[in-house]
Amino acid sequence: MRHEFSEGDLAFRFTSHRLCLDFLSTIGEVGHRDIERIGTPTSYSRWIAASGILDREPLVSVTDVEDAVEFRRILRSFFSDVTAEIRPPANVIRAINDTSRRPIPWMELADDGYTVSRRAVAPAQAALASVARDALLLVSEGLLPRVKQCNDPTCNMFFLDNSRGNNRIWCSTEGRGCGNKAKKRAFRKRHSEPS
Repeated sequence: MRHEFSEGDLAFRFTSHRLCLDFLSTIGEVGHRDIERIGTPTSYSRWIAASGILDREPLVSVTDVEDAVEFRRILRSFFSDVTAEIRPPANVIRAINDTSRRPIPWMELADDGYTVSRRAVAPAQAALASVARDALLLVSEGLLPRVKQCNDPTCNMFFLDNSRGNNRIWCSTEGRGCGNKAKKRAFRKRHSEPS
């Protein structure tokens, strides 16, 4: 079954509070509609710039897209396992470590002395290295217990729960977020029931 996706479906999500988790949201509604947001060189290039890894859209190849989609699968496997308190397989750990060792973007001061840009020799690979290093930082900062998966069965987005009680269950309560949709459904249900 082929799904049609709206512009809103394809919009990048930067609501998880971590780069590595935002990278996972480049595919939406996993196992439901599988909304691919970085499936072309153009869309992956746009994500790299929108994420802030680089300050402009880099040239990205089809192979770079394939590498990104594969690394996203690996990273998703890692977070699925650790949130379920399952030890990730050795090959997943090795892939994350190998990716984190790639060169990351560097900062460069422009001739005007006031402008800084982020540059990389291999931008798509540097983007993946940045994502991998963010995942490692999340682990080293002791934040894995705060990584959650959205409670909406059609969403499955990962997010960092920054709530005081560490009790969030929705990816977001704003805009198109699942928490907001759940609130609207509950409101409609309450007001449609006979008194």
